Amino acid sequence: MTEVPSFGSLADVRFADPRAIVARALREFLPAERIDVADYAAAHRFLNNRGGGFVGKWNHDEAPYLVGPMQALTSRTHLTTVIVGPGRSGKTTVGQNWMLQSVGNDPADMLVYGSTEAMIEAYVKAEIEPMIDAHPVLANALGKGAKARSMAFKNFRSMWVQFLAATYSNLINKSAGRVVITELDACDDKEGDPYKLADIRRQTFGYESMVLAESHPDRAGGLDPSKWTAGIMRLYADSDRRVWYWPCPHCNGFSSPNPTASRVMTLDWPEDAPLDEIRDAARMACPCCGALIEDKWRRAMNRDGVWIGQGQTISVEGDVAGALIPAEAAGFWITGLMSPFVIGGIGALARAMAEARRAVERGDEGAEQNLKDVTVKRWGIPFDPPRKLGVMDSEALAARAECGLVLGTVPAGVRFLTGAVDVQAGYFQLLVRGWGPGGESWIVDWQQIRADPETSPGDWDDLLARLRGHLYPLADGSGRGMRIYAAGYDSGGQEGVTLQAYSAWTRARKRGDVRFGGTIDGRDAWSILPLKGASGRNAPSLVVNYPDGQRSDRKAAARGEIPVGLFNPNRYKDDLAVQLARSVPGEWMVHFPAGLLAEEPPHPFFEQLVAEQRKLDGRWEKVAGARRNEAMDVMVMTHVMANLHGLRRLDWASPPRWAAPWDTNPLVQRLPTDADKLVDAMKAVVSAVTPESAPVETIAERMARLARAHGSGRF
Repeated sequence: MTEVPSFGSLADVRFADPRAIVARALREFLPAERIDVADYAAAHRFLNNRGGGFVGKWNHDEAPYLVGPMQALTSRTHLTTVIVGPGRSGKTTVGQNWMLQSVGNDPADMLVYGSTEAMIEAYVKAEIEPMIDAHPVLANALGKGAKARSMAFKNFRSMWVQFLAATYSNLINKSAGRVVITELDACDDKEGDPYKLADIRRQTFGYESMVLAESHPDRAGGLDPSKWTAGIMRLYADSDRRVWYWPCPHCNGFSSPNPTASRVMTLDWPEDAPLDEIRDAARMACPCCGALIEDKWRRAMNRDGVWIGQGQTISVEGDVAGALIPAEAAGFWITGLMSPFVIGGIGALARAMAEARRAVERGDEGAEQNLKDVTVKRWGIPFDPPRKLGVMDSEALAARAECGLVLGTVPAGVRFLTGAVDVQAGYFQLLVRGWGPGGESWIVDWQQIRADPETSPGDWDDLLARLRGHLYPLADGSGRGMRIYAAGYDSGGQEGVTLQAYSAWTRARKRGDVRFGGTIDGRDAWSILPLKGASGRNAPSLVVNYPDGQRSDRKAAARGEIPVGLFNPNRYKDDLAVQLARSVPGEWMVHFPAGLLAEEPPHPFFEQLVAEQRKLDGRWEKVAGARRNEAMDVMVMTHVMANLHGLRRLDWASPPRWAAPWDTNPLVQRLPTDADKLVDAMKAVVSAVTPESAPVETIAERMARLARAHGSGRF
């Protein structure tokens, strides 16, 4: 007889809790918790860089600049997220974290494109499969069959991810709501723009869709946005163009390692030093206080950084104003200086750039391509090829001098004037340049003003008063003249000049000869500004800083600290060379009055214009050490001041009043008559000599002398 097993009493039998069963079932019907990619990565991403690198839970402090792009991926106000950046900056992990968040929290089918079959296969083997193994949320959701986990296709529980080469056939035959294009600029575009083809594949998903495109900027033609016509920089140009600002550890002033920012933090090194010394000496230069910053500070600076896009501004103190412009694409530009993953840090970046530039200068085979690779792939900056500028010829320029133009008179076509002063031993060299539509320009004044710039405050005061108030007669004979709108002057040079230059600016501002024109493109636009050429080739085109103010809480413009315009002379001399090459009236051509010619060749003004030539590495140097180059320097400074006040962005069809035609331009005024001059001179006598300081008879004698001079026609 078979023994029946005993189950004990009914009380010993345990039943499942029906409430727990129902609760678990109901939870399956609840929508997933909404969490963006950045927060999900912080909670669930694990990094295991085998063989070296960071190992551990994802930490935003490692690369805080990646948070913005990850947050944009779940935005419903954008259709595309664009990331520009160098290699080893973390940009590829943004797409990986998006896949992780999609599988674990917000499923939707995803297409991932790479430049070639070999590239995408290597990416899956080296990055994706180890990532799946390291994350249970991915491994447990992945199907068990071979078809569900092939190299090119991963079928998860509620979504799939397909990895493909960005060929025409792959781009037109697939559809998904989420698309990743990695290294866009390396993708073949012979049969069509990969982004545009991918964009079509997600259209049916509307604002629930997103394309993530990331790449280093191989296909841009340089830093000029007008040359961002292909690849990742074209997408960035159409985005809200966010750049990263971070604070200086010395002054707490905010600037950016992005070369297009309003205040640019550059990488500085001794140009002619040995390469290993360059590596060890490289420092970041703060545009706010001039301090040199070591590599060790970058982590803290990144931690306090912030993305600023079009429509927004950030003050030196870090106050953000304005709202991002509406755009279908959220654009983020990472540079090599931002990346904590660069082996060797900023020293390695400096060494690589210096080595590549020297190879170009020597004319080594393949040197220009190597320089491009360093610039684009390591620095994350569009490459400006070395310009093949023709050698400027002084005789050819002199032959273009126009007899119909009179030196000292404003010709037709000029809308506003900028002035520049070069400081020399025993004199100021003044040039005034008139600007018209399209950047066309005319030389209006060129003269030496005898002075003692090193020791005479009075000579400086006279100079700045002239820059503020002198009227240049108009060529129409109407009895009107035009004042200089903005002027800059050299604040370096001989011993004592810098102190005199700064002190003169302070006195001029107290007299009311200097005005603050607001902030244009993030720079303080002053009507009169001390200028200084930056020594490094990496320097930004133009920044305005306040080197005499070191406090982090400064309000420079309000407190009266002295501004200095720091500009990159090599870039502006490149621009001047292009302008001088224009020989047909119109956009960017320079017109020369015949008064600039000497009685016979050589003509000093034109000789000075061509005193320097551009080397292959981008530096401008004198052809001969003893040649004078004041004309070139002041031509550059007049352009600097015009750009400071927005020359490049002027709408000539609807310009500001100071760039309007003569009849409505407030800078155009009636020229003073002899009687006006006499009255002004008498007022000056009265203000300088009062009854308290001299007898009344002395005042009367001086006025009588002025009257006699006026009557004799000598006044």
